[in-house]
Amino acid sequence: MITDAVNPLSASDHKRDAYGFSVRPQHVQRYREHVKIYQEEEEERSDRWNSFLEDHGSSEEKYLSPGPDLTPGDEKKVLRSQIWTEVRPSLRAIEGLMSARVKKKDHSSNGERGAQRSNPVQDDSSDSTCVSSSMPAADAKSQVSAFPWKEELQVLVRGGAPMALRGELWQAFAGVKKRRVENYYQSLLAADGLGKDIELQDEKSSSADPLAAVEKWKGQIEKDLPRTFPGHPALDDDGRNALRRLLTAYARHNPSVGYCQAMNFFAGLLLLLMPEENAFWSLIGIIDDYFNHYYSEEMIESQVDQRVLEELVRERFPKMVQHLDYLGVQVACVTAPWFLSIFINMLPWESVLRVWDVLLFEGNRVMLFRTALALMEFYVNTGPTLITTKDAGDAITLLQSMTGSTFDSSQLVFTACMGYQDVNECRLQELRSKHRPAVMAAFEERLKGLQAWRDSKDLLASKLYNSKQDPKSVLLNFSKASLSRSESGSSSNADDVLICLTGDGEIDYFQDLQGQVLRLKGELCNLVEEKRSALLRAEELEVALMEMVKQDNRRHLNAKIEQLEQGVRELRKLVSDKKDQEAAMIQVLMGMEQEHKVTEGARRAAEQDAAAQRHAAQVLQDKYEEAVAGLAEMEERAVMAESMLEATLQYHKAQPSPRFIFTLSIMRTSAGYTVTWPFRLRYKYCFTSEHQNY
Repeated sequence: MITDAVNPLSASDHKRDAYGFSVRPQHVQRYREHVKIYQEEEEERSDRWNSFLEDHGSSEEKYLSPGPDLTPGDEKKVLRSQIWTEVRPSLRAIEGLMSARVKKKDHSSNGERGAQRSNPVQDDSSDSTCVSSSMPAADAKSQVSAFPWKEELQVLVRGGAPMALRGELWQAFAGVKKRRVENYYQSLLAADGLGKDIELQDEKSSSADPLAAVEKWKGQIEKDLPRTFPGHPALDDDGRNALRRLLTAYARHNPSVGYCQAMNFFAGLLLLLMPEENAFWSLIGIIDDYFNHYYSEEMIESQVDQRVLEELVRERFPKMVQHLDYLGVQVACVTAPWFLSIFINMLPWESVLRVWDVLLFEGNRVMLFRTALALMEFYVNTGPTLITTKDAGDAITLLQSMTGSTFDSSQLVFTACMGYQDVNECRLQELRSKHRPAVMAAFEERLKGLQAWRDSKDLLASKLYNSKQDPKSVLLNFSKASLSRSESGSSSNADDVLICLTGDGEIDYFQDLQGQVLRLKGELCNLVEEKRSALLRAEELEVALMEMVKQDNRRHLNAKIEQLEQGVRELRKLVSDKKDQEAAMIQVLMGMEQEHKVTEGARRAAEQDAAAQRHAAQVLQDKYEEAVAGLAEMEERAVMAESMLEATLQYHKAQPSPRFIFTLSIMRTSAGYTVTWPFRLRYKYCFTSEHQNY
């Protein structure tokens, strides 16, 4: 399965997405931009589904519960050996809800096989008015009461299924467990050993046997096997063999459909998500139920759906359809591959899987129409690019390229489900009933034309055969016809022969075939001789022309050669001059480079000198600031000294007999103030502690 072959959302090589599918080269950049968004969305939806299953699922198993410890090789062997598995217990409630719409059928006959859907799951709450006639109202009410979480499940499905859970959810949506018949798949694969018994059956039973019908599809299946997801890591030799068995088994199961191109992609996708037999019954649910009569040889339902879609597109996007009509592009030319492939290889894989989630959950083709309309809306909203195309090929190419670049899967599904709720199963059935008679009439008309062509062809062959076996009767009819024609004198002999051979005339006649053969042989011989003569004449003319060229154009050729040689010499001279100029330019550039180096060295030295000067200036600035601060401090001290001196003088003046007299001299210098104390003591004086600082 894909989750075991590819590590989810961790692929480092963006040439392949997280599911192992290749990304187109022109879309690699867009995919890289959305990788982180995909990872975040995957984590969110895993949490939501985990919470939902914890609330409403079985308590026997959590949906992300780990299994036994296995090495990668052992795990791959286990998966290869698992042909059939049931869904985990936490999903059995969902499986029971979806299985209620599946009506099991008998597989013993070779007529219609598989299981038939009794009623589809309604699209949403707004579509509840359109309930299938086969589903009674009481059953609908009982389902709502038995599964009150159905609307919540619908919201989760539209938000996307987790990668680790998608395969089992698809099985539950398709009702695989109810569809399955024990050993039926193995019996289809073992039908190769019944060839001798088939030869003994009568013609009717042998023509209806699936083994006889599947043989014509084997060659096409073998051709499409290597075309199915080439290079995918999960589709190795064992995967291709499983795909071959699955397609062969379905062709034997439903001989009326057999094998159709695009079924290999359906089967391959299912094999990547689930075991082999589970994929077989899921494929039966998709083709025999959801897309019943879609892939038959007539493809009636496919044509009807295209007409329905064209009417819906014309109703909602009239300007775009009018422009496509002007270019001669039919809507079906663009949308028919979308529907037949269910958008596989059309949209990016993240968008494809999201669309398949909703489609399998709803159990009908409504999501196809809604997605197609959402894509058309994207085209209209992208601007006037599509409207300005002037060629049908350009318009189709643009539409196809825009489809492949729709990486915003959430926006696509949201627009499809919420923007086109009025496109429901009830409305589609009304439109199908409206367009189906026209499709059937056109099909019957083609059948009549084909049958008439076959009848005329068989009648012509019969007439030619009868002419060889019984020429007398033909000649008798010819003589009668000649007599009748001679009397009426109406048509030529050639027309009479053609009327006789085709049986469209009222009277048949026949000419001498041997004479016609001889005449045709003679004409053929003449034509062959004329052809041989013409070839000889052409050879002679060719030889003569060559001689004329050699004789008459030799001078011109020599002159031309001289001109060419002169041109070559001039070119060589120009090349030499260019080389000299390049050498001179190289010398100049080398000198400029040397000068640049010298200039760069000078610039660096100047920068270093400037840095040294800035540093010295900074040092001087710091010293200056320190000197200013010291000066301010000295000024403060001087002021304080003057104040103290003045106070001292006033104090001594107040004393009647001073002990000493001194003179204070204060000088201001550049380094500060100098205080001089020139005095002579007349008396012995001892300074006290309060005067010792002065």
